[in-house]
Amino acid sequence: MLPKLSGVSVAVFGVLLAGGASAAEMGPASGVLFEPKTIDAGGFEVMPWLGLAVGNNSNVGLSNGAKTSSNFTILNPNLVIGLPTRGQFYGARYSGKIARFSGSKIDNYNDHEFGLVAENIWSERLNSQLNADYQKGHDGRNALLFRNKEIWHANGVKGMVHYGAEGAQGQFELAAGQMYKRYDSNNGGATQLYNYDRTDLTGTFFYKVAPATQMFVEANNSRFTYVDPVSKNTLGLDSTEQRYMVGVKWKATAKTTGSVKMGSLKKSFSLGLKPSATSTVWDAEVNWSPKTYSVVDVSMHQRANEYGGVGSFIISRDTDLRWTHDWSGYVTSALSFGDGADTFQASNRTDKRQTYALKASYGFRTWLRASIEYRNTRRNSTVPVNSYTQDVTMLMLEGSL
Repeated sequence: MLPKLSGVSVAVFGVLLAGGASAAEMGPASGVLFEPKTIDAGGFEVMPWLGLAVGNNSNVGLSNGAKTSSNFTILNPNLVIGLPTRGQFYGARYSGKIARFSGSKIDNYNDHEFGLVAENIWSERLNSQLNADYQKGHDGRNALLFRNKEIWHANGVKGMVHYGAEGAQGQFELAAGQMYKRYDSNNGGATQLYNYDRTDLTGTFFYKVAPATQMFVEANNSRFTYVDPVSKNTLGLDSTEQRYMVGVKWKATAKTTGSVKMGSLKKSFSLGLKPSATSTVWDAEVNWSPKTYSVVDVSMHQRANEYGGVGSFIISRDTDLRWTHDWSGYVTSALSFGDGADTFQASNRTDKRQTYALKASYGFRTWLRASIEYRNTRRNSTVPVNSYTQDVTMLMLEGSL
């Protein structure tokens, strides 16, 4: 359901739009100790913050053979601007990630994300949200598809309309979006095969079964259209996905909130050159706070991902556990574990993934935080050349004006 952003602090908006944490996990969403200051600028709320990480990566290129170990520096500038007014909220967000590897300059990257949002509350029953996003990113060496680092950009728009008063017995939500992804480099000679457009349409009906619990049914249709003639006509990658799910979301007590849904997915290829397939899919997000200073987050997903170079498409399963504990009001720790697998359909390749991480943070002020983190990542593949282990150790400093 739509978040009620209108009239709230831009700090909340910043947390809601915080980008993926990736290597350094910086930003307000990754710990209660860090709350960037908000500046009042004539009706606008401005929230800038900056993260800096230095550390060592034992296997920058994710190699199963000769590993490249390197020290690195990551700079993470962020800016959120919001205009909350009665019945509406408009906001803009930028997040950058600039990484430099002293021992492996070919892995240096400059990633950027821009986002715009407009939310309008038209009546007690009707509200809407519109988002526009642009991302300049990269695929690291051997991350999944390519032996070389490749650069890409993606832009998209999505809108959502929600009908139903808060607390009503029944509520309905309709969402639509379109995304375009294009590779800007071609170091391996084949990135043009992976340029595609995606269109999504999703409808969800919620039914209240208890004061703090809703059951819901969801139907989704996604269409993937590839750009390159080889992808379209020779490989036959154009496809549609239909997904039907049922679920429940709750906020039963102050200690537990969550959402769980499960259903089926069917993937059909337009030219029939690749076999259609069905799969069980699920999404679960559960937050448990046995104490106000201790939080356990559980995330479980199984979903489809696009063509990975072999077979037809990928079914990815992920389970992530994270325990965050506030020890003193100044010191927090975060212990996390991730387990996943990528199964390449119509192929004999399966990649199993695991991640362990431990992070400790100290808050000098609410707007200034220092952290230390260790992370171990490994992938075991039925294609041995795609297996690897990687250790990352880093020190981080985050601050705002």
